[in-house]
Amino acid sequence: MQSGCLSTNKNTRMYYQILAADKYYIGIVWQYADGKPLIEKIFLPCPRSNLLTKIKKEYAAINITERRIPNGLAKQIAGFYAGEKINFDFSLLHLKKLSDFAANVLKQTCKIPRGKVTTYSKLAAKTGRPLAARAVGTALANNPFPLIIPCHRVVRADGSLGGFGGGSKMKKELLAKEEVTTDDRGCVSAKYFSDG
Repeated sequence: MQSGCLSTNKNTRMYYQILAADKYYIGIVWQYADGKPLIEKIFLPCPRSNLLTKIKKEYAAINITERRIPNGLAKQIAGFYAGEKINFDFSLLHLKKLSDFAANVLKQTCKIPRGKVTTYSKLAAKTGRPLAARAVGTALANNPFPLIIPCHRVVRADGSLGGFGGGSKMKKELLAKEEVTTDDRGCVSAKYFSDG
């Protein structure tokens, strides 16, 4: 199931915030649920004008206005982008809009330690579906919470980067911020693979 307004009630009051990230901007779409912010989607860094267009297009069917997300969450999201180790309350992510399989993939992805990577097939095994590496890749491609849920830490079995919504250059940069480097072929060394 794809993220965004497809699974959101038209009467839900939604908000967005755009925050600076190096020379680009990160978008956050969120709502209040039970008196606390609930993150609907994180938009990967891009130029501000592109970001506004993406947000308005994806959430065109609902009332959405700009407002700062409370509780220091913007600072935490910026910290994730900077490669910092962040203790995050994952109950603030709207995972219920996802299929059970996709939510399970994302929960398992959160367990990959900072500074480590795993493979699509190992992640599939962690979900209890060892032959579902391709489905894992699809779930990660539709991850509505990149940066917070570190799909950039999932690579191919040969160490090559594989896909990423922000492109391979951004994936490589995010890994480098966590001190995971690639060789001349663009592959991650075996020493960075997680045992867990």
